[in-house]
Amino acid sequence: MGICSFDGLIYVCGGYDGASCLSSMERFDPLTGIWCSCPAMNTRRRYCRNAVVDSSIYAIGGFDSTNYQASVERFDPREGTWNPVPSMSSRRSSCGVAALNGHLYCIGGNDGTMCMASGERFNIRRNAWEPITSMHHRRSTHEVVAIHNYIYALGGNDGSSSLNVVEQYDPKTNKWVVVTSMATRRSSVGAAVLECINIEHVLRQTRKSS
Repeated sequence: MGICSFDGLIYVCGGYDGASCLSSMERFDPLTGIWCSCPAMNTRRRYCRNAVVDSSIYAIGGFDSTNYQASVERFDPREGTWNPVPSMSSRRSSCGVAALNGHLYCIGGNDGTMCMASGERFNIRRNAWEPITSMHHRRSTHEVVAIHNYIYALGGNDGSSSLNVVEQYDPKTNKWVVVTSMATRRSSVGAAVLECINIEHVLRQTRKSS
């Protein structure tokens, strides 16, 4: 399934319920502890990914139980509507997605025949997808995060084995570099960015309490 946060709410869409791929979406309000239903996507999507750009939620790629998807759709939380946007150049399931500097990046994934190293980004102003340099490693079921104007691709599976390899992408140079690997190979992995003003202080307090 795809998951993202926007305006203090957690949105979850697509996925698989044990019988069929889903198009439904729901959201969680941490302040009230209540889940509520939202308008469904136009396409059923398992293994899709979500990201927020310019106050809209994007649902990217996935698998509809028959076809691997290149399609993308956009949800406007204010109007409560889903609308299609231009499709990616490649079908991508279990891809990595991140938003950075007004662009939506979709990296790697599986097109139904192989794990992929290629990536592309959606230019919001041009309403078009653009190719970016491929990673050094093919990967799907990985995670992608954006931090400090870089994009990181972590772990995943290259079609034969799980990966601990991490790569960093610089949009200014359009280049990937391999950085320090994780200690453990991880596919179907999750990752998040924690913004902390004084991380060393937080870590010291955590050590004291443990």
